[in-house]
Amino acid sequence: MDYSTDRPIHTAEDDLLGRASFSKQLGKAIYEYNGKDGLVIGLFGKWGTGKTSVINMAENEIIHLSEKDENKPLIMRFAPWNYSDKDNLISLFFQSLKNKIDIQDNEEVKKKIGKALNDYSNAFDVLSTIPVLSTGAIVAKMFAKRLGNKWIQDTDLDKTKEILEKVLIDVNKKIIIVIDDIDRLTNSQIRDIFQLVKQVADFPNVIYVLAMDRDVVRSALTEVHNIDGSEYLEKIIQVPFELPELRKSKLHDIFFAKLGQVINNLPNKVEWDESYWSSVFRNCIEPFIHTLRDVNRVVNTFQFRYSLVYQETSFEDMIAITTLEVLEPELYKWIASNKESVCGGFMPEFLSNNSNSDYRKLYYNEFERLKINPDLALSCVSTIFPVFANVINEHQYGYRPISDVRSRMCVADKGRFELYFMFDLDDIKVSRNIINNCIYEFDETTLRITITGINKQGNITYFIEELKSLVDKIPYTRLDLLASVMLNLQGEFKGEEQKYLFSISAKDKAEYLVYDIMNRLETEKERYGLIRSAVENMDKSTCGVMARIINRTELAYGRLVGDSEKEEDQIISLSNLEELEKIYVVRISSIADSESLLDIDEMNIVFYLWQCLDKDGAKFYLEKLFKNTVNKLRFICGLAGRWNGTNGNGWSFFVKSYSEYISQDEIYNTIQSFDKNKLDEFTEIEQIKLASFVLNHHKGGMERTNEQEAMELVNKWKTEK
Repeated sequence: MDYSTDRPIHTAEDDLLGRASFSKQLGKAIYEYNGKDGLVIGLFGKWGTGKTSVINMAENEIIHLSEKDENKPLIMRFAPWNYSDKDNLISLFFQSLKNKIDIQDNEEVKKKIGKALNDYSNAFDVLSTIPVLSTGAIVAKMFAKRLGNKWIQDTDLDKTKEILEKVLIDVNKKIIIVIDDIDRLTNSQIRDIFQLVKQVADFPNVIYVLAMDRDVVRSALTEVHNIDGSEYLEKIIQVPFELPELRKSKLHDIFFAKLGQVINNLPNKVEWDESYWSSVFRNCIEPFIHTLRDVNRVVNTFQFRYSLVYQETSFEDMIAITTLEVLEPELYKWIASNKESVCGGFMPEFLSNNSNSDYRKLYYNEFERLKINPDLALSCVSTIFPVFANVINEHQYGYRPISDVRSRMCVADKGRFELYFMFDLDDIKVSRNIINNCIYEFDETTLRITITGINKQGNITYFIEELKSLVDKIPYTRLDLLASVMLNLQGEFKGEEQKYLFSISAKDKAEYLVYDIMNRLETEKERYGLIRSAVENMDKSTCGVMARIINRTELAYGRLVGDSEKEEDQIISLSNLEELEKIYVVRISSIADSESLLDIDEMNIVFYLWQCLDKDGAKFYLEKLFKNTVNKLRFICGLAGRWNGTNGNGWSFFVKSYSEYISQDEIYNTIQSFDKNKLDEFTEIEQIKLASFVLNHHKGGMERTNEQEAMELVNKWKTEK
């Protein structure tokens, strides 16, 4: 990875911010200054606006202009980072200047200025801690012991200063002293720096260039001096330069260019929606980026984060979340801690009487309390979280609808939310790369193997939901393949998803997916061909789903128990439906002859459709089946339907599904008289169903028995046997 450094530039060729022209003018102005008095220049700009880079380029310009100058200016960078107190700072300053002079080629400069500067510096070292007698007459005890009282008595700071000033005039050597990053010092250090400059600013031929954030320094000076910091600055700074404000368009161009480099360096392609990206940039990125430093910090962080999870996240949302993490951390932390608010909880609109304006005011006040700009926050969050946008009634142009959040791998998708904050890929049960291969690449064999493997891993529900969110992306030529494979494997799918009080099985989800795929097929012929092939190849594992599809189509034509037609559900013609009925009867009869139908999870719908389409064949099957008591009771268990409610869950029996072949009383008596020592001939679920039938019969249909009560009866049977 190639990260953008935050180091200042030195040459105009590296200038991305358009500062080169200003820097050259600044350098030229400093070089051509011919006044003999000292001069203090202030270069003001916010952090990250390129002050150091401007100084570097200005210095290069001075060096360039003075190439043929025999008495070239001396430039010293003074970094006041390590000093113990104000007196030590002054000493450090003069020692740094003396060291710079000592490496000059000009012997006259070294000899004259060096000696005068050394004497003046020593005077400062000596006169340090005793009250003022005359200007600068402060006695340092430690130097008194070292140098003796006579030397101190002979020391005159004013005199040594006059000598230094005369030497500076005689030598006529321009000295440029640069003090950068003053705004990064502590308040007391900022005070000391300005007291230093005030003390030595009037030396002739000496130019000071002080770079700082005006607001930070002004605030520091106001606090430590208890005066107006702006007035104090005006007294020190003789020539102020405000760093030209960076054009937003220029900054944006740099941001886009760096972002493009990150994306182009990824091994796989990245897609984004232009309209949505425009909205995200406008509301979630642009308001927070002000400097090149901001750009580099955001892009560097994004490059690291996105490279880890780019195949499982939305490009637009990841750069938005990264921008907040780097530049607006309080809002970032609020979003990370409020998943239910931004992604949606359990029907929040129905659990509260609050109006949209109430919600908006609630969040506005919360952001204001957290010292987050509430208008920016509401606009930003509503852009990337459509549920939140609905709640506060603030829809941005180009925002992403709720229906797209899963297919686009958005941060608003509950299943992916944590991935944007913790990089926890464990929540991604099936990678988007595998899903895309299923959609675009795999042949039938590979597709079947892959989906079977996903099912065995227990991740089929996740896979189906992902595929369902991407139905519109499936190439038309692959719709039939995907639907047929899903139909053929659907009976093997295991698992269910609990949605509050409701549960949805993987088989149900697969069926909904198949309908979504079939709805994309443009002709009835294509849909019929798909279903017919599946029915012709129907086996014990898939007869349930095929029975449901045929039954649903029957109801769409107002047949069987349907009381009205629904044209939108008539996916095939009536004549073709009748053909499917014949094929279904042949196939289910064949399966019943060779295998037991009692193990089918959806025995109720399979047998119901059979008896509707071939009553004699279904009746003949039952007559043979009922000769065995265990089979008779297992058949009744197969007709049970599961219910869920606030009082738990359990099993119920629809009387009409069996009353034509056996009465309730007969079933009840058969269960009661059955030898409980042979209960192991039934599965545990079947035992619970039998107990539920008995208890429901006792209640006369007035109440339903929950599963816990049925289990208690089963345990009682086992105890009494």
